[in-house]
This record gives sequence, C-alpha cells and structure tokens, in this order.
Amino acid sequence: MASKKKDKKEAADWFDELDEELEKKTEETFRDLGERDSKLAEINQQFIKDFWRIWIRFEKINVHFSMKPEYSSFAKIKEFPEHWEFKENFDFTGVRTIRLMDKTQDENRAGDTLLIDYYTEEDNFKVGMFFEFCEGETYYKYSGWKRIYARYLLWEAEFSLGDKDLDDFHDTLKEVVKSWYESHLKRNRSIILDHIKDNYDKIEEYPD
Repeated sequence: MASKKKDKKEAADWFDELDEELEKKTEETFRDLGERDSKLAEINQQFIKDFWRIWIRFEKINVHFSMKPEYSSFAKIKEFPEHWEFKENFDFTGVRTIRLMDKTQDENRAGDTLLIDYYTEEDNFKVGMFFEFCEGETYYKYSGWKRIYARYLLWEAEFSLGDKDLDDFHDTLKEVVKSWYESHLKRNRSIILDHIKDNYDKIEEYPD
C-alpha cells in the first residue's frame, strides 16, 4: 500500500504539470490576442483613413456624408478638413464598424451607406465591405409603413488580411466610389444602384 506522503507527492506532480501547461496556453493566447489587436489597429487606421478621404472628396462637390466613427473622435485637425493626423489615444482595436452614410435628401438618397463590418462566420473572424440602400416601403399590419433596406456584399476577407486582400479591397472601393461620385455629379442615383446590383450579390433585406 502506497504511503500518504507518496500520494501527496504524485498529486503535486500532476498539478505542477497541469499548471505548466495552462501557463503556456495563457502566454500563447495573450500573445495571439496581442498580435491580433496590433493588426486590427493597423488595418482600421487604413480603413478610417480611406473613408475620411472619400468624405473630403464628396464635400468638395457639396455632397454631405455622416461618418462613423466621427472625425472628432479619431482626428486631430490642423486645418479642416484635409490637414489632420490620428489621435494617439483613439482605440483603433475597438472599432468594429466604419460607415459613410449619404445625407442627401433628393432622389431618396438619404441612408445610402458604404460600410465595413467585422463578424464571425463558422468560427472564422472576417471583415467585409457592404453597400446598403432603401429599396422602397412596405406596410406592416401592426407597425405601419417601414422602409426596406437591401445589403450587398462588395468584398470580404478573413482576418488577418494580407497585401492581396487589401489590394482587392481598394480596387473594389475605387470602382464603387467612382460610380457613387458620378451619380451625384449627374444627379442620377440609378448610376450607383445599377453598379451595385449588376456587380455584387444581395445578401440581406431588412425593415427599418
């Protein structure tokens, strides 16, 4: 029969091994999360910079967008709006949605939105760029008239992104912005909507 002293030693040895494994797992997880947060901050800086430059370009033709996050939260303005730099204390890792929304009232443009969203799909962390717009209105018996929005997927990639993913993102962004800009210059909303419908897949409809 084994002594109680030996039993205690074996129990201690077992836990020491477990404790060592758990410590390694903790270090690996924190290291992976740290690397992910660093990459997330880097990518979000790029996305926010891209969207802010689009905001500025449309302002030059007197087309007004709202932006999320607001420029007052991420930018130190030296000379509004083109001369600016990022605030050092802005939490880029906490950003999960970046949005440009058209505020133009004519042609039912208000609510036309270009956005970037992060999400998890089948255990994969992804980021996508979407375009949303109102397709019309529907009457609901208990809640009355509601606007029906469509969401189209423009681009998607798994995190973390490589150079090719970002090149594809910018190629897509450029084509969408060109059509959106032209549609405002010509006062013809169909230009941007036709571009979206002809080149990308609708993935969702929802009332608002």
